[in-house]
Amino acid sequence: MGSPASGDGAKSKSWLAYFGEELRMARELSQMSVRQLASHTSYSYQQVSNVEAGRRTPSEPFANEVDAALGTGGRFARLLRRVLADALPDWFQGAAREEAQAMRIRTYQCQVAHGLQQTEEYARALIRAAQPRATHERVEALVAARMARQAIFEGEQPPYFWAILDESVLRRPVGGPAVMAGQLESLLKESASPNQTIQILPFAAGAHPATGGSFTVWSYQERPDALYVEGLSVTALKENVADVENARLRYDLLQAAALPREQSADMIRDALEGYSA
Repeated sequence: MGSPASGDGAKSKSWLAYFGEELRMARELSQMSVRQLASHTSYSYQQVSNVEAGRRTPSEPFANEVDAALGTGGRFARLLRRVLADALPDWFQGAAREEAQAMRIRTYQCQVAHGLQQTEEYARALIRAAQPRATHERVEALVAARMARQAIFEGEQPPYFWAILDESVLRRPVGGPAVMAGQLESLLKESASPNQTIQILPFAAGAHPATGGSFTVWSYQERPDALYVEGLSVTALKENVADVENARLRYDLLQAAALPREQSADMIRDALEGYSA
């Protein structure tokens, strides 16, 4: 999906910048100041100002509230979908569609929490580290797009999510102590959900079937499972029966090697105490 271009044929701008410009024009047409618009929403003056300037990617609640305040009939909710779709890297767009259709998601993560588990602050720290040359605008768009993926848990039939996390996920201080404390608190909350299971694979488990890296298996109601493998230079969506069956076997063995659910929660709590001290 391309970005919107200015009317004079000049270089195209991002959908995030376009959203901000449209918001400013709609606000001015309604003869509101930034502070007046903010007063009609649950957002601050600074938050509205940052969105208008393209410094912050808006959320779905933000778009809905400004639509209501400005009487724009859902325009900004529709524009937000373009903003978020534009933010996803080309190589991940197909994977995101598969993820959203799955009825069960099983994942092993060897370094960091899965994108569907990440807090906004944790995701921001990871994206900044992974893309050191990215602009602030680009980073914020990627963060918002990652957060939007988590909406799959809010539907009437959310997928069952089973995550096996290597102990290194708990020990690697992504973003610093405060960010890690927030992330681990979120994992504890998620681990108590009836639609999620989180297991920790401790260092003491030694060698295991997934020392080669992270992977995810998606299961669907009326079609075969699919396997997603992501690395620094290789990303693959596989539906070959042999590859998927091999991944399922590896996952079964990882489940057996990982700590049970309650012991996993205890290890998360222990790690959290270290970041909260």
